[in-house]
Amino acid sequence: NVVAGGAGSGVAELLNAEAVTMPMLHLGLPDSFQHHASREDLLAEAGIDQAGIRAAVLKRWPQLMAGKPPALNAAAG
Repeated sequence: NVVAGGAGSGVAELLNAEAVTMPMLHLGLPDSFQHHASREDLLAEAGIDQAGIRAAVLKRWPQLMAGKPPALNAAAG
């Protein structure tokens, strides 16, 4: 799924329409021509293979925990 206009965008629009505010991490294929490659190579190039998703979540995690109560920060540690 592409990021722009993909399934995640639809979910984000619905939550926004319902005034639900929460941090989101949008991951997906770029909205551009993809060169021919194996599925694994395409996912890795877009950062949506296992390693890329893990890296994106770990990079964002400190920001998400910064605004949480101390008990949640301790549990996440």
